[in-house]
Amino acid sequence: MTGWNAAVGAVAEPSDRRGGTLAMVASADVDSLDPARTYYVWSWLLQRTMHRTLMAFGTDPRTPAVVPDLACEPGEVSDGGLTWTYRIRGGARFETGEEIGARDIAHAVERVFAQDLLPGGPTYLVDLLDHGGYPGPYRGGRCRAVECPDARTLRFRLKRPFADFDYLMAQPNTAPVPAHRDSGAAYGGAPVCSGPYRIHRYEPGRSLHLVRNTEWDGSTDPVRRALPDALTAAFGVDVDELDRRLLAGEFHVDVEGRGIQHKARDVILADPALRARSDNPATGFLQYVTVQTRVPPLHDVHARRAVFYAADKAALLEARGGDGVGGSLATALIPPHLPSHSGADPYPSGPDLTGDLAAARAELAAAGLPDGFETAIATQPGKFELVARTLAAGLSRVGIRARVEVLDTASYYRSGLGHPGTVRRLGLGLGVTDWGADYPTEYGFLAPLVDGRQIRQGGGNFNFAELDDPAVERLIDAAQSCEDAAQRRRIWRQVEATVMDRAVILPMAHDRTLHHRHPDLTNVYVHPAFGLYDIQAMGLAR
Repeated sequence: MTGWNAAVGAVAEPSDRRGGTLAMVASADVDSLDPARTYYVWSWLLQRTMHRTLMAFGTDPRTPAVVPDLACEPGEVSDGGLTWTYRIRGGARFETGEEIGARDIAHAVERVFAQDLLPGGPTYLVDLLDHGGYPGPYRGGRCRAVECPDARTLRFRLKRPFADFDYLMAQPNTAPVPAHRDSGAAYGGAPVCSGPYRIHRYEPGRSLHLVRNTEWDGSTDPVRRALPDALTAAFGVDVDELDRRLLAGEFHVDVEGRGIQHKARDVILADPALRARSDNPATGFLQYVTVQTRVPPLHDVHARRAVFYAADKAALLEARGGDGVGGSLATALIPPHLPSHSGADPYPSGPDLTGDLAAARAELAAAGLPDGFETAIATQPGKFELVARTLAAGLSRVGIRARVEVLDTASYYRSGLGHPGTVRRLGLGLGVTDWGADYPTEYGFLAPLVDGRQIRQGGGNFNFAELDDPAVERLIDAAQSCEDAAQRRRIWRQVEATVMDRAVILPMAHDRTLHHRHPDLTNVYVHPAFGLYDIQAMGLAR
């Protein structure tokens, strides 16, 4: 099956054919090949080819459910929701031939606590597990909250009930790591693979070459089919050049999932044959501008609200790709696919969406800054940079003078916008970014962005604004402990309204991206949990 959006909610070109080399391309390198340090959504999808996890997102193109992977079944809950127990299936092996056991997964989870050495990945487990201040395996031995009663049993002790725990067990940081092969901060250079592919060669910033892991046994793996013989990725290709070469057939897929840029988008939409091999899914991502609370004068809520009112939302939406193919206007935070989506608009920008300059000037006056102020906008090369320059132009209309700081893409979240020290040192009052839920619930979407308990000073921080508001945290806890679905939705809307009142996340668009399917690709679908193609499922017709 082919056609426009054929890979959205369905599998395009199903096939069982094995063989060939899947050629991938990206404008940037992965953030990390260490399962504990990766946070880019496309890196997570690439990790699925190399590493197995305790649980995993399934392969139904319509349902973003988690299923057992190395676990035999979902977690068994006891002790009032404070204990989760998993049985580990037998027969799964590392690329070295060593059998994977509960202790290998436990060690992987313990590595998450070594944030001084291994920043960058999600840290839900640091907050949730009853670990008593555990510093990680390199300084603290074993974690009391992660138990291995025997070689095939893994037990977690939580501080508080957390109904989404199986979702956390599907994140890359549960990919097993043999302790005797763990090289700490250097592990990402040569991680030991447990999935159907292993790393043959990795040249940071340039390329990645994966070949079959001959120790992988498909009969033990309910998720992966491993159809190609090898996978290659070229990194660091200019985005417009990337699109040109993709449409020319030099690569099979843009693994990064940024989507087709403006120039090539117009070519695709005007050509029926190209359009029939393209998909335009809603990704679940929010395109937004973070507004910092620790960079003067934006520590003043009125200065932040001035930014909200002065932003030219019509121009920002166009810079992002326009209404329709590029996304739809966002005026609040929670995306449409989650139950608590409200569509509220607390900072209206006029009928033409170009901003409310009178309201912006009033907020500047309330901040004691009637003539505006100077700040900087953090961004990456490519479409983020265009958005940053468009934002600066809109803000200049009320005297907010914002210079654009273009930072390195590969380290943008680890040591750039995601490092509070860098943000303060460079005076990055604003930052262009996007966000998709770590898993498809309201907690998975909002908590990393707005829960002050998840601020990380050493890098890899995603509460960019450093919002540390007890009212927000109380509401989050209330939502997570609430069993009534309708009441839970109401609480999450309160969380959203409170955060919007604080003016720390300026929403721009609920994202859609345009992707192109190479004629030789088989088994192509947009994964409903990630909003991008599921690389591990793909095969080749020839």
